[in-house]
Amino acid sequence: MGIRPSKEEIDAAVLDVAAGLLARRGVKGTSIQAVADATGYSKAGILNRFTSKDTLIGKSVEQCRSQTHAVLRSVSDLPCGPARDAASLVALTDLALRRPGYISLVSAFATPLEEPHLQREVELLGSDICRMFCLPGPGQGSLERRCRVIGALGALCTLAVAGPDDAAAPASPETRPHILATAWSALGHGMALSDAR
Repeated sequence: MGIRPSKEEIDAAVLDVAAGLLARRGVKGTSIQAVADATGYSKAGILNRFTSKDTLIGKSVEQCRSQTHAVLRSVSDLPCGPARDAASLVALTDLALRRPGYISLVSAFATPLEEPHLQREVELLGSDICRMFCLPGPGQGSLERRCRVIGALGALCTLAVAGPDDAAAPASPETRPHILATAWSALGHGMALSDAR
């Protein structure tokens, strides 16, 4: 018999599913029923935890913001360069494997969204990601560096969420080093990730 997840763990998982739906469908396409269907909980069960769609979406974005701030705080004392990039990438990969909805929503900062309110929230997440990788902000800094950071996030998001067809499940220990290597390669440091840490 397994250990039942706590209320906090269930809430965090539901909010992560909502974040992934927001990234793919936007606010209009992220209904309480869609979240219920994706989590296996009833619509009434979701509404019991989060009293409205607005509350669910607000808490989902808030959770993503909190997770991003935690990673940013963990690397903020490191100087800009390969060691900081490596620490950021490892922390984001570990977070993405636990919370794929998170990385989907955070990666959306590089693409325009149809809903202005959600776009503003995602841009705030993007600003923290940019600071993590020592970029002045979204759309700022050298074009090459912006492309490399967005490429690394894109690789991380794609591999953590979908996983390669011929590999183990995305959250498996076998997949993690391949995801890290692919995303690290996009950053173009010309050294092994292990040498940067």
